[in-house]
Amino acid sequence: MRQAKPSVLFVDGDQNALDGMRRLVLDRRLDWLTYYVQTPREALESIVNFPPDVIIADLFLPPIYGETLLEIARRAHPEIVRMILSTEADRESEQFLRSTQSAQQFLTKPCRIEDLETAVQRALNLRHLLRQPRLVRIIGGIPNLPSLPPLYNELARELESDTASLDRIGDIISKDLSMTARLLHLVNSALFGLPRRITSPKEAAGLLGINMIKSLVLYVKLFYAAPESPIPGLSLDDIWAHSSLASVLSREIVRAERGTQHMMEEAMLAGMMHDFGKLLIMDADSYIRPILRRFREGEEFTKAEYAEYATSHAEIGAYLLGLWGFPDAVVEAVACHHRPSQLHQTEFSLVTAVHVANAILENAAQPSLDEEHLAAIGMTSHVPGWLELCNRHIGKIRG
Repeated sequence: MRQAKPSVLFVDGDQNALDGMRRLVLDRRLDWLTYYVQTPREALESIVNFPPDVIIADLFLPPIYGETLLEIARRAHPEIVRMILSTEADRESEQFLRSTQSAQQFLTKPCRIEDLETAVQRALNLRHLLRQPRLVRIIGGIPNLPSLPPLYNELARELESDTASLDRIGDIISKDLSMTARLLHLVNSALFGLPRRITSPKEAAGLLGINMIKSLVLYVKLFYAAPESPIPGLSLDDIWAHSSLASVLSREIVRAERGTQHMMEEAMLAGMMHDFGKLLIMDADSYIRPILRRFREGEEFTKAEYAEYATSHAEIGAYLLGLWGFPDAVVEAVACHHRPSQLHQTEFSLVTAVHVANAILENAAQPSLDEEHLAAIGMTSHVPGWLELCNRHIGKIRG
């Protein structure tokens, strides 16, 4: 059965810009159903009557502006992929700051058609990770992320202080998974036009600056102080402690296999983000309720997820990180860190490092490893060395 063409809605008040985009799409022969409208009213009619797969809106669309249009789309049809198309100068505007709650990607004008095609196709391809349309709607509807209450309050106090320091702000952010993910998402977007990818939250904070971070935290409220989790081991403290260790261990496993500096940096990022999906489901009551029932009956959390949804927090986290433009290798490692054999790889990669680090942290005595994957890449014999290496680092970190 032939798959339906993806539908893409372009919204721009400049008719010349729309005509130019139409020519680019035609010249590229993209197999999309495309719609071009100038006004928010036309866009809203389209969203209500024929919801597109992707909406790409200019930031400035008076009278309601692009960020408001995307926020309406988020509430009405959270499964729609939402992108802002604007200029680098706009990133200092109030409209850009507000758009961070609803836009999942930021593209710059003028936008190369190759970049646009990649962004749209990648976003649509990611949907296979979640398997169920309702999960796409749940994750697509999330406007802000939970943060550790003490860190959130500490960051708010620091930002409101007359002597606020970027070093201290960076230190606080680097201890919180949600803040780290969100700031890396923004600073690596096309609007900032950086020549290299930023993987350090402290460096991201320095590039964004105090005023922008203050606006994002105190005005836009991209984060909120999370309540207690009903599931043991799913508190933000537990997730952070596990993820920060997984980050270090993943890097050290790559180092032991003589990976490049770039691969070590991505291993740290993938290890840090491998349980990011747990943050996304904490307040998703309709997702958590059946899992909680199975958990209380003695079923392990991840197994309960796969039994209920044929997916887990791993794929959920990878989906949103992918929408946000995180590197493919990182997204792949996050998605498959429980079951790397599904990738059918034949050599060592990030997913191997993250899988092993996570398994050792969950049970150092008898780590549950994907033997099929290890055999396929010819590294079963490396496991004792990795186990010794990881236990040595765990001992150093935990004192």
